[in-house]
Amino acid sequence: MKTHIKIVSLSLLATLLFAPSVSAATQPNLGMADSFSILSGTYSNTTSGTTINGDLGYTTPPVTAPTVNGTTHVADATYNQAGIDQGTALSALNSQPCTFNFAPGAIDLATDTTHGVAGVYAPGIYCVSGAADIGGGGTITLTGSGTYIFRMTGALTTTANSVVAVAGGASACNVWWTPGAATTLGANSTFGGTVIDASGITIGNVVVWSGRALAFGGTVSTVSDTISSSSCAAVPSSSTSSSASKTAAASNKTPGLPNTGQSAVAHNNSIRNLALVSSLFATLLIVRQFAKRS
Repeated sequence: MKTHIKIVSLSLLATLLFAPSVSAATQPNLGMADSFSILSGTYSNTTSGTTINGDLGYTTPPVTAPTVNGTTHVADATYNQAGIDQGTALSALNSQPCTFNFAPGAIDLATDTTHGVAGVYAPGIYCVSGAADIGGGGTITLTGSGTYIFRMTGALTTTANSVVAVAGGASACNVWWTPGAATTLGANSTFGGTVIDASGITIGNVVVWSGRALAFGGTVSTVSDTISSSSCAAVPSSSTSSSASKTAAASNKTPGLPNTGQSAVAHNNSIRNLALVSSLFATLLIVRQFAKRS
């Protein structure tokens, strides 16, 4: 009887200790693609005024050359390796399990409340079975240090004057977008993060983008824009700094959870660890009672 109890208790202990947990999102290794602000098959730029702070890569050149504060690679060895590394990074991003799944269909990231406070996102992996947009010239605020991955099976679209802002230790360097269809950024918008999209990336007029447009094998189009991979640590958001600061206090909280100041993932892991300890303690008490009776 005692031997049987020991076997049961060890089995329960193993189940508790090795139960799966929700993993935080992790950064991929971009390899050679890391230094590129724009990586494309065809690069289209028809007007002057575009500035690229970082490297530029293409096979087919633009009609009008942009200002490039970096190195331009035209189908050379670095360019080709960057394309391979882009694909590897995309696979690493898409292999990670979702921490939140939106309802199927198109999602407006600026107004959705199913994930938490409208327009406010903590670090995690957000999955959309359909298209995603930032509609109505709205703002989303990414708040809290950590990695953000937005994965959608359809297109990614931002409307004119929309903003992707960071707060509370978040960095555009740690934001990733992996659409399954083409990406389109609206005019006069502010965007942050790295988009990996071989379906093509169209950047509207006077867009300020802190991050990277990686579309090796596809087309990237610009119009008097500023794309900066070299300074992706901060997304300009002066027009929304007031609203961002107001939401920062609630940034790492999810409705229905205690005011812990943790992201949803961190909070869930804390709850899980507490539950494991409680369950283990209860199991040991039960085993002890059976042992006494036997």
